[in-house]
Amino acid sequence: MTSSLTTAPARPQSLRQTLRDFGRPPRIVGLDIARGIAVIGMIAAHTLETSAMFVWSDPETWTALANGRPSILFALLAGISIALMTGRTQVPERSQLGSIRLRLVARGVMIFAIGLVLELLGTNIAIILTFYGIVYVVAMLFVGLRVRTLVIWAAALAVAGPALQAGLVSVSPFGFGEGTTLMLHGTYSIFVWTSLMLAGLALGRLELTRAKVAAGALAIGVAMSSIGYSVGVLWGPGEEAGWSSSVSSASSSASSSAYAAPVTPGDEVDLSGLFCEDYGDGFVSCYPPEFFDEMPEDEPIESQQRLGGSWDDYIDMVQANAPLDMMSDALLASSPHSGGTMELFGSGGLALALVGLLLLVGRGLRHALLPIAAVGSMPLTAYTTHVVVIWIVGGPGGWIDDPAFFWWLTGAVLVGCTAWALLVGRGPLERLTAYVSRRVG
Repeated sequence: MTSSLTTAPARPQSLRQTLRDFGRPPRIVGLDIARGIAVIGMIAAHTLETSAMFVWSDPETWTALANGRPSILFALLAGISIALMTGRTQVPERSQLGSIRLRLVARGVMIFAIGLVLELLGTNIAIILTFYGIVYVVAMLFVGLRVRTLVIWAAALAVAGPALQAGLVSVSPFGFGEGTTLMLHGTYSIFVWTSLMLAGLALGRLELTRAKVAAGALAIGVAMSSIGYSVGVLWGPGEEAGWSSSVSSASSSASSSAYAAPVTPGDEVDLSGLFCEDYGDGFVSCYPPEFFDEMPEDEPIESQQRLGGSWDDYIDMVQANAPLDMMSDALLASSPHSGGTMELFGSGGLALALVGLLLLVGRGLRHALLPIAAVGSMPLTAYTTHVVVIWIVGGPGGWIDDPAFFWWLTGAVLVGCTAWALLVGRGPLERLTAYVSRRVG
């Protein structure tokens, strides 16, 4: 005997119910809040003049927190997100790794493609998404590892990676190309990001809803940050080792080595005895007299550039780069975007402490901080939106440095993401990347 049961269609959830349920498990609202803070930090970095030095007692210097640190937080959160989408606390079985890796590559390619589109807009922003996509692809090599192994890899890359990168740069004075620019000379360092991603992946394999795990992340983060910034201030190469995240890779490529010479105001430079050429476009080149003694007198300076090099030139340039000094600076540098080990400890520890704190208090603050959590529930959409708005308002190649615009744009992103999260749910670009990932895997 059989019977037929008619099931009534599920009633759409009311706005009040959606609001009440927002941020409840299986979502971890503390992570959404952290992602939202990272996005807002990016907006600040791209629309405000950030201070060079952070001083607790001086609110005018608090904008320094937006210089470099949001991208560090993004990298750590990337690893946590990868852990959550690949089994959470369960390390994938060998039989599952193939499909998981395909999905990670697909998601990484989609994020990379969105980043390329944003780069084509021609803003002065160092677009984070292309590198973010690469991190997803790199992650496929590590998703099958256990927590202890991930921590070892993260620590090894954090300590040795920056020095190795500096060494490669110092012994490759002619080594400029698209690949080396992306991986070695760009605003974002593959060693820094991989280390942070692995740290996040290890953290994400733990039970993040347990207070003990969150408190441990907070304590370890505070200790790491204290060590990193203290060592960087006492023995590091100084603030000149980094650059602003508002500047694109193309704009900073000429000085993209994390350990380049410091920038000095023109009125503090002594040009006595030098011969200078004024190109009329704001650039001036100056040369010592002996430079001209080595050139034919009947040829202009720009025609004297040698078309080829020699081993003698190479050795001279490597010696001038002082590889050991560069590697030492890489180990001790803590300034934003320096890519140094102490930046990893300082800013990375700060990011870890923030995540730990928000894991502890996030659930209790999920309604008070709902707009920030809504932004964090769709970080790819929110980040892309803010870049497009800056492009529309500032124009291609434009630059916006306006506190009023920062507050306007931040408010618009908060309101827009909150409305979308409550009325629609998942962000549009998050839906797109998830769809492609599912189709591939």
